[in-house]
Amino acid sequence: HFASSRLKSIRSKSLTFARLPGQVAWEQLAMAQPAEQPTRGFTAAYRNAAAADSAIIDDNDSGIKLDHRTEFAADPSMPLRERVAARIARSVQSIERPRCIDVACAVGTDLGLLVAALGEKPAELHGIDLLEKQLEVARSRLPGAIFAQGDVLDLPFPDSHFDSLQASRLLIHVPDFRKAIDEMLRVMKPGALGVLCEADIGTCNILLTSDDRLQSVFAAKTKHVAKMCANDHAASDAYKYLLSHAGAVDVCMEPFSCILPDPAMMGLDFIKFEGQMLQKLVSDGTLAQADADYYLAEAQGQSAKDGNFVQLGCGPLEISFRKK
Repeated sequence: HFASSRLKSIRSKSLTFARLPGQVAWEQLAMAQPAEQPTRGFTAAYRNAAAADSAIIDDNDSGIKLDHRTEFAADPSMPLRERVAARIARSVQSIERPRCIDVACAVGTDLGLLVAALGEKPAELHGIDLLEKQLEVARSRLPGAIFAQGDVLDLPFPDSHFDSLQASRLLIHVPDFRKAIDEMLRVMKPGALGVLCEADIGTCNILLTSDDRLQSVFAAKTKHVAKMCANDHAASDAYKYLLSHAGAVDVCMEPFSCILPDPAMMGLDFIKFEGQMLQKLVSDGTLAQADADYYLAEAQGQSAKDGNFVQLGCGPLEISFRKK
């Protein structure tokens, strides 16, 4: 399909596909319903936190325990988040007081970027998240926005309600990502822009190092993270599903990559988070304690200082579309 002359267009930095006569098998693959998945890992942790009216993500399967209101010291994906805010702001410039929503808005960071991108333009901004405790922080940051606790699988809004919709790193935690996309499309107005930032977790991060021991630990950790996600191919799955969806047009995927030259840039909370997952792998016999300790020491030590612990992120990917 990539080589076909029948492609609608191929643009710089992005690929936009028309639905092709020979695309049936691909669309059937995208539409195929997966076997029922048990709720575990990160998905279970989020839902358990919501049920307990907490922002503490505590999960034995993944080994993590953290306050989800905490933001790491640095965010390598910030240029992508600013790019999305600018795109949404441009899309609503001709609309008088547009209504925009961030689904799974967390503490409101992306809505804050949208406020900056909109400048003086008035807009009605909405955020929805599963965790009410996160929304308390969002409300304090953006008192002019409207925040509500809710689930992407059952959004508490009428049909054709929003002029734009965005969601970031959401579908990796949603077993039924098709239903989530259907629900997001339902609340969008015809012609509204939607932007999803998602990753294929198992393949989006690469460790650039000459140290085989570090590489081995990193590979085990990456495999573990992917296993703990409800949908570890969220980017490609969402893209294929939107291509096949009768209610979506102008489906486009754009790349994003970033480099983390030194893990310590993310702060001690990030190092602690890494350590929790490595300790889980030690407890289940996947890693030796000495290897986990070595990895954490080098992440803050000589390997990081020498540029031998560089992480390359190939994503999240930016998937944009409009409601037909």
